[in-house]
Amino acid sequence: MKKLFVLAFAVIGLLFANNTMAQVSHGGEPLFNHNAQKTLSPALYMPAIDNDIYINEDLNAVRGAGPMRIGVMQKTLLNVIGESQTINDSKGTHYIMSITSPKATFVSLHFSDFQLPEGAELFFYDESGEFVLGSFIAEDVKDDGTFYTQSIPGSTVFIEYNVPAGLEPGNLVIDAVGHGYKDIFANIASTYEAMSESMKGAHGDAEGDCHINVACSEGDDWRDQIRSVVAIEIVAGGYVFMCSGALINNTRQDKTPYVLSAFHCQDIDYTLQSLTFYFLYQTISCNSNNGPGNKSVTGADIIAKFSYEYGSDFLLLKINGTIPDSYKPYYAGWDRTNASSFPSGAAIHHPGGDYKKISIPRTISKYNNSFWEVKWYTGSQNKGVTEQGSSGSPIFNDSKRIIGQLYAGSSACDQMNGSDMYGRVYKSWNGNNTTATSLKSWLDPDNTNVTTLDGLDYKDNSAAINSPENETKNNLNIFPNPSSGIVHFDVDALGAANYKVFDASGRCVKEGNTILTSTTQAVDLSSLPKGNYVMQLFTSSKSYTATVIIK
Repeated sequence: MKKLFVLAFAVIGLLFANNTMAQVSHGGEPLFNHNAQKTLSPALYMPAIDNDIYINEDLNAVRGAGPMRIGVMQKTLLNVIGESQTINDSKGTHYIMSITSPKATFVSLHFSDFQLPEGAELFFYDESGEFVLGSFIAEDVKDDGTFYTQSIPGSTVFIEYNVPAGLEPGNLVIDAVGHGYKDIFANIASTYEAMSESMKGAHGDAEGDCHINVACSEGDDWRDQIRSVVAIEIVAGGYVFMCSGALINNTRQDKTPYVLSAFHCQDIDYTLQSLTFYFLYQTISCNSNNGPGNKSVTGADIIAKFSYEYGSDFLLLKINGTIPDSYKPYYAGWDRTNASSFPSGAAIHHPGGDYKKISIPRTISKYNNSFWEVKWYTGSQNKGVTEQGSSGSPIFNDSKRIIGQLYAGSSACDQMNGSDMYGRVYKSWNGNNTTATSLKSWLDPDNTNVTTLDGLDYKDNSAAINSPENETKNNLNIFPNPSSGIVHFDVDALGAANYKVFDASGRCVKEGNTILTSTTQAVDLSSLPKGNYVMQLFTSSKSYTATVIIK
């Protein structure tokens, strides 16, 4: 959640390492997702929970004191194979059962023992049958034998486990059931439209009514960057929380699934148990109440972090495994320069855990070495603000690169003249000069020392930026030179490459990607003022350099 301006800081916590593979649904259809079978399967009930108790606790709590809480984990000990109805047919053995947590708005399951044989398939679905999670297979078995599902709408979840003939069923033991006490699934599908007429999302409930869905025209210039932003569900110490974050690129451009978020999203007095990331979690149109189907990944490690007390409140996570192309991931670029301000930009976030929103700032200026201060338009000119639940979300500069992540603020839809604080990538870069407290160690592992990096789409393959110590430098043949803007060059290399153009002061003023072919390449530098520039071209094995004169 977005922390409000408070000066009470907590002690730095220990690194959380969830040594797992990412868990992604593999598709397929359950065999028994129909009413006739559902009425016959065993139904187990969890103890009743009074939702109002937790809602009132949240209302009376100090706003901004930690991640946004949305659910409670109830301990249990349930052997799915032993408790289920068993059906045998020519395909094998099928285990069917349901779990109900009365008055829950969503249900999630934590398995303490999760062992599936090759060929077996596990599904979860809600009472309507419209929301299906799975299949999960032997590939999803983790080293520590645990497993955690994302949130499933409603108070009842059905479990269907299909084991081919001749195989032992393995083990499926549930030790905790998540009970949602906030109405988070009001609009995830048409089934739930009648529950609410508001434009609230599936995993949360934004308080304000000034937020702008990313599908609106305000997001048209930020379509790639929007795809980098994710909602993050955190399970820790018996509770479920929500924050925001963004996929971020690294100089190897190898699509390592790093997610930048906020230190305080994990700065809680509980042991972290699970992290789930929701992709493309946004409405399908500007004024729609509905979003796409389930696109989530569970499982991540904390790679580095730097507290708000001593630094910039950053948290770098690494999703275990790969992100499916169907999620259309975009690895956002970054800017670590020590700029004093930027003329424009955008904040993309999940306020209150709601559908993804975009906010356009009025000013982005340096507050101190650790933080940016961002102010918003007010009155009829307002183009969104942030809210609790937006914590960890990125702020992009006018070059569409991340320059920070949300820490704290006083802005709200009913307080548009408030401002927000974003931890600066500039400060996070070196952190406390250790790999566990810096972005540099992970986002520039080969010490290229570049100050900016563009984003990378999941469909693209760009060459890594070369380390100055290891690169082979060659002269770049550029013509015409001097040039009015369009320059051509010849190189003895083929394939993906990056280029950068530096002005006389050494500042990178233009960069981009290209594909080298057997024909002469061209780059348009006509947007640059007249003067002398240095152009560098980077391939996977070489670096080329030339002086360019723009007349």
